[in-house]
Amino acid sequence: MTHDKHWAWSTFGLAAVAALAGIALTGGLMPSAPSFAESTAATINVVVQPAATGLPLVVAEKKGMLAKRNVTAKWTVSQVPISDTINTLGRQFDIAMGTQPALIAAAGGGIPVVAITGGGLDTPQIPLANVVARKESGITSFKQLGGKTVGALTLTGNIHFALLSILLKEGVDLDSIHWVIATIPQLPDLLKAGRVEAIEEIEPFAGMAIAAGGVALGDPFRGISDRAFIGYWLAQRDWANKNQDLVLRVNDAMSEASEWIRANGDEARAILGSFTGLQGPGLVKTPIPAFSFSPTVADLKKEIVPDLQEWNEILKRTSDIRPVEVSNLLPDWVK
Repeated sequence: MTHDKHWAWSTFGLAAVAALAGIALTGGLMPSAPSFAESTAATINVVVQPAATGLPLVVAEKKGMLAKRNVTAKWTVSQVPISDTINTLGRQFDIAMGTQPALIAAAGGGIPVVAITGGGLDTPQIPLANVVARKESGITSFKQLGGKTVGALTLTGNIHFALLSILLKEGVDLDSIHWVIATIPQLPDLLKAGRVEAIEEIEPFAGMAIAAGGVALGDPFRGISDRAFIGYWLAQRDWANKNQDLVLRVNDAMSEASEWIRANGDEARAILGSFTGLQGPGLVKTPIPAFSFSPTVADLKKEIVPDLQEWNEILKRTSDIRPVEVSNLLPDWVK
């Protein structure tokens, strides 16, 4: 199929409440802030994608980070595309994983959904994607993809739009590219068989394709930044508006979980395998990304607002998805 502009339907916590005690003008002690254990007990229903980006929520539940904050999480592994899980928010689930294009497209289409924190990061130290060309194609740069046949996971995901943004900057006519959609494990086989001249692929499959002789053109997320969010955690707007304290407690728990993951790699990987079904070499080679969550309102403003602004611009250049005011993509209490 030739490239056409796309319509896409396609990771917080109360900042550790400081136990600040000061001397008041009257000479008495200021009352200390309530501890997490004094917070109202709450249960949340969460849908998690079967990927390493969902690991902090699972670890936070299994290792007691959520329980310490008086939160119980009932989590389910998604069996459907991200765009379908968004439609369950406010109904079957309170929190779900999602991408920037899916969020903006859904909100622009009238679905009341907002980002409540970031999550996984794509970095030069732990890249999560790559565009790989077939050696025999002679392609060694993004610019040479013009007029070629390229394999893609989807035409509505953030990897694809990140690549389109780079191609536009390189002066490539997007309509000249013939896109072939395939699954993650199928794409390297299509490349090897010569049915496509390049593929946009996630790790560890991109690395496998390179090891088999493919030519690495680069990680599309580097066109955004060296610290690129590959997705968010989302919630239905009214629910998020009414549950600021709970949302921030969950974010804080996942932030603690991400630190635990960095310090306990082997056990973290075993937990990853327990909910994704990955095992053997596939599990060993799957990269566990760096993470960044937003335990405070200030963190949300600092981290997510500029990222959403960037994605509005990317989608405006590369798709028919109309930009959405950033204030409409975040809970009302993010002021």
